[in-house]
Amino acid sequence: MVEKERNVELTARQRAVWDALQSWIEREGMPPTRAELGAVLGVAPQTADFHVRALAQKGRLRVGRKARDLELLGVVSGGRVSESASAAREHSARLVPVVGRVAAGAPLSAIQNLEETLPVPAGTQADFALRVRGDSMVEAGILDGDLVLVRQGEVAAKGDIVVALLGEGEEVEATVKRYLPSQRRIVLRPANATMEDIVVRPGDAFSLAGQVVGGLRMCG
Repeated sequence: MVEKERNVELTARQRAVWDALQSWIEREGMPPTRAELGAVLGVAPQTADFHVRALAQKGRLRVGRKARDLELLGVVSGGRVSESASAAREHSARLVPVVGRVAAGAPLSAIQNLEETLPVPAGTQADFALRVRGDSMVEAGILDGDLVLVRQGEVAAKGDIVVALLGEGEEVEATVKRYLPSQRRIVLRPANATMEDIVVRPGDAFSLAGQVVGGLRMCG
């Protein structure tokens, strides 16, 4: 049975919140926290949460228990939300490979063989995904078990979150850290105040696998 297209009227403020959520997800590859959404909207996290729950009450969001567990239902057009449009958006997804695992604590075994493929929005600038293990990036919103979306490349800007490769041959290990290069060394900094930097000095075996451009959290 095919459900008829349903239009749900949104207020101007609710549409602005919807647009902010959609833009964030398209750019970051994952939903914002209430604090991040509040910063975009110029309101407190509690007010952002109020707007999120108002959209959920209108059936335009699915809200889970975790900070980033939000799912948009439909797309906004002229202040209304078209139910049937969400199905069209699914067809714009593409598949990226999930390749092994990567540490977000002490470096773990490097990028390994293809595990599966992952559907992501067509506009996502990712070439592959890696599953994170560890908690060294929790303050950047990357938790143990998350999938990070990675744009492959050997160049990154200072401050980017990257997948770094340490070692050579069969000893290569991979880790997700913030990239802080200087003339004399490279610092790979965790987003966890309890953990220490990894310092790469001249002569150390090091390369970049790519820049983290987003992430996904699978909620059970």
